[in-house]
Amino acid sequence: MPDARELSDKALGLAESGHYEEALDLISKGINIDANNANLWNNKGIILFKMCRYQDALNSFSQAADIDPGFTEAWVNKGVVLMELGKNLAAIRAFDKAIAIDSGDSQARHYRDLAQKKIIESSSFSPSPSKDQTKLFK
Repeated sequence: MPDARELSDKALGLAESGHYEEALDLISKGINIDANNANLWNNKGIILFKMCRYQDALNSFSQAADIDPGFTEAWVNKGVVLMELGKNLAAIRAFDKAIAIDSGDSQARHYRDLAQKKIIESSSFSPSPSKDQTKLFK
């Protein structure tokens, strides 16, 4: 019987070729063998993310980060999925965790900058007032 790492490697290979359900089945079997393996949970999150199952992916990345709080990749992946869910402030907190663990993590810094940009863009306002706003000033 294959070990958890072999199952994980095979699952990622299947996911790369678009066989997501098979990949998810294999990674779940790996987790059943070694439920405290942060890498397996992270890989499950990657597969779920590719399946556009963002909330499930978030749960898997969170589990990976809970098991190994120093696992920067899990924090970055958690931040990316939070951005996908429109939770940019929470994403920044996840990226900050990754940066606190590894200050040289350029990927975490890049995504943190993107999340900040999204927050700024979403909070920008139109310079011309709407009709209702204009009425308030008369």
